[in-house]
Amino acid sequence: METIKRSLPNGRTHIVHRAMSVAEAARFAEANPNKKSSAKQSQNGWSGTPTLQDAVQLATDGWHEVRPEVDRMFHNLEDQIMKNMDEQFSTVYGYSGDMVDMGRYVAGDPECMVDYVTEPSARMGRVVRILVAGIASAYIEPEQIRARGVAVCALVDVLHKLGVGIELWHEQCYAHPNDERNKYSMLVKLHDSADTLDIDDVMYAIAHPSMLRRIGFAGVEQMEWARDYTSSGYGRVSDMQCGDMLGGEVDVVIEKLQNGGKWHTENEVLNDPVAWVLNTVKGLDLVD
Repeated sequence: METIKRSLPNGRTHIVHRAMSVAEAARFAEANPNKKSSAKQSQNGWSGTPTLQDAVQLATDGWHEVRPEVDRMFHNLEDQIMKNMDEQFSTVYGYSGDMVDMGRYVAGDPECMVDYVTEPSARMGRVVRILVAGIASAYIEPEQIRARGVAVCALVDVLHKLGVGIELWHEQCYAHPNDERNKYSMLVKLHDSADTLDIDDVMYAIAHPSMLRRIGFAGVEQMEWARDYTSSGYGRVSDMQCGDMLGGEVDVVIEKLQNGGKWHTENEVLNDPVAWVLNTVKGLDLVD
């Protein structure tokens, strides 16, 4: 884990822990010598896992529980996307793929897996850089983090199937409760456009509450300036600060969930996730 100290406007200090994978961030959390709330055993579900070690294991081994929800959302999106683009997804059957064709499976056809491909187009070769805010206040329910994560994973899946490359980053940004000038971020690269994308590999970081409330909190606990208050809280949620550290323009910025519950006007990703994904894709000029 790389530690970067930055000077921001108005005399602010910004400390960034930057990891190039979720597994690296998990190892950093596991090695935390100042464990507090991040490691407290809990069964109430708010933290996402009973222990920090459980979170580390999920981050390392993967978490695929929401894959069916992502697939369902993608299939809801497919028809709408096809109506707005100059080509359609082609259905390809084989021994492996994104989902099971139950009719073929029941009939005993070994080529019962379905994949979706598009013909080469002007989109090929394009890379979309995405920055996801992983921070959320204590009032955001674990189910909201999960639901928003499903929508973000569906967006990534759609972009991938449209034939564009994806660079995906995740930032948790905290501000000191008594001094907004001091901020801390854990910045994690979830996917590089040069690598083969398996949507399962990004599900944990995007959709599991323990990425924030175990792995992220363990990062805050290692900050000297934060140790005086992590026994009772982790500061204030803050807007992301690391957009200029990613090596180029950020195409999609996915902001933090807002307090006020599912129906907060700024939580479109929860209120209508299918529309949110489709509008985001249209905003990238990938469909008409």
